[in-house]
Amino acid sequence: MANLSLDMERGLLLGIDFGTTNSVVSIYNFEEGNAITIPIDGSNILPTVIQFEQDKEDEDKLSKVFGLEAKGGAIIYPESTILGVKRLLGLDEKVAVYVDEKEYLFLPEQIAGEIIGYLKQKADEYVREELNIESEFSGCVITVPANSTDKQKQMTKKAAIFGGFDEDSVFLRLEPAAAAISYAVNEVDDKTVLVYDFGGGTFDACILAVQITGEGEPAISILSTYGDNSLGGNDVDVIAADMIYEEFKSLTEGAIDLFDENADDGISKRQKKIAVARLMQIATQTKERFSHSQTAKVVLAPFVREPKIVNINMEITREEFLNHKRVNKLWDSDEVFEKFKGKSVNDIIDMTIDCVDKCLKAAKLEPGDVNEVFTVGGSSSLCNVSERLIGKFGKEPYKAKVSPALSISQGAAHYCNMIMMPAVKGPKVSERTIHPLGLEIAGRRFLTVVEAGMDIPVEGLEVEAPELLMTNFDNVSSMAIVVYEDTQWVDGELKYVNENGMKRLAGTSLRGIPQAPKGQEKVRVIFSVGQDNILKVSAKSISDLGAGTRLMVDDLYTQA
Repeated sequence: MANLSLDMERGLLLGIDFGTTNSVVSIYNFEEGNAITIPIDGSNILPTVIQFEQDKEDEDKLSKVFGLEAKGGAIIYPESTILGVKRLLGLDEKVAVYVDEKEYLFLPEQIAGEIIGYLKQKADEYVREELNIESEFSGCVITVPANSTDKQKQMTKKAAIFGGFDEDSVFLRLEPAAAAISYAVNEVDDKTVLVYDFGGGTFDACILAVQITGEGEPAISILSTYGDNSLGGNDVDVIAADMIYEEFKSLTEGAIDLFDENADDGISKRQKKIAVARLMQIATQTKERFSHSQTAKVVLAPFVREPKIVNINMEITREEFLNHKRVNKLWDSDEVFEKFKGKSVNDIIDMTIDCVDKCLKAAKLEPGDVNEVFTVGGSSSLCNVSERLIGKFGKEPYKAKVSPALSISQGAAHYCNMIMMPAVKGPKVSERTIHPLGLEIAGRRFLTVVEAGMDIPVEGLEVEAPELLMTNFDNVSSMAIVVYEDTQWVDGELKYVNENGMKRLAGTSLRGIPQAPKGQEKVRVIFSVGQDNILKVSAKSISDLGAGTRLMVDDLYTQA
């Protein structure tokens, strides 16, 4: 590895699996021809957690704590600790952090960027101190869920730039495709593979065709993807928390509401926040125990001290855990609670299998057509997942040499190799579009421009809208160009932009259209999609005197 810098013309590239719960970074080992994971703070996995505190030397600044230390500090400082920021990427709301009772507001991508910057810092230190390479990581391949919207991808890229990577050297790739590389590097036969990617905050199903080329290298084609960006192991944690909270309610006869800070029930706001943070942590630990045990002991002694000491000491069986129906809203939003109210762990696993079914349907395949099932993500080790997959496909999931928690990051490192040294042999992935992208036209109809599953060449995909947009009134000089993404597409259906699953990506006005009778002036719209699945749109009046505009969709989110 000491000669690593000699193999690079573009600088070092880091493979990043930025997860809702945990994050992992890997690099490509050119001497050994494989990917290796870089330990951060003594572990291959860094909890995706950040805690803010007052800088001891400058009271106008905040210092940050990351990873396991920040996660532990969440119990004492819940107001200044952020967990699961990945789920906030793509939202317009700022995140409030309170340090010494003072409020600080951050964009989600700024917080994510702080964590990514810490990963970069530690990786830079590792290659200098352990590999004797006097360089740093200028770029990265950072993975995103297959079902990410265009806006979530853009915010992820912005977070990587906030984290210190060069804008032109930040590459986005799909999580299941990266995982597939980890699988395919050891494959010697042609196969159809289902990637079952169950992470902390997202779920993706992806079907791949792996074909071995004449040179003996795997070529990977994505046949279909389907996922849910608000379905993950964290939602299983909440069910465990719901069981424990039900016990607390029983012990206190419902007299204390930990989630209503303004309730006059004899317990301070700070004690409530600490109790909620402890509940979150013990719920995660309880869930993890069921991966290898039939029972789990829950002891919180004391759980609260006000207005009286309440101790929780209970034992939960795996069967109870799998079948408990959620009752309480807890810390979730109204929207999330509505989705999971009355749901059990088994129901959540059913929801992942439903995504798998839709993925199979999109690929026009039956379960028997799948040769291998490859599980990815820490939540794939959840009890009952393997049993359900065996029941569905009649075969046990592939036993990878690489931990499911590390495979996405190591696949991203292989992508780094492809980008830095494209002529070198190794697995290749044919990138495809994920969701249909299109325009709003008359009657609020959705006009598909880019279809799902289109191959994206290295130089990018360029598609012209199948219809020219026409002026709807006499003598208008501008036209609205409004771009949508259909995240719940069904092939062949007529869609409207106000339906469920339609995501408005951007809107702008094309100005300078020559004034003319209705329908006489027409506008040509072209969509361009790069291998990172990020969209650019251009629009131009076809009149010789007409105006043109080109927009990066991310520049217009504030108008959406």
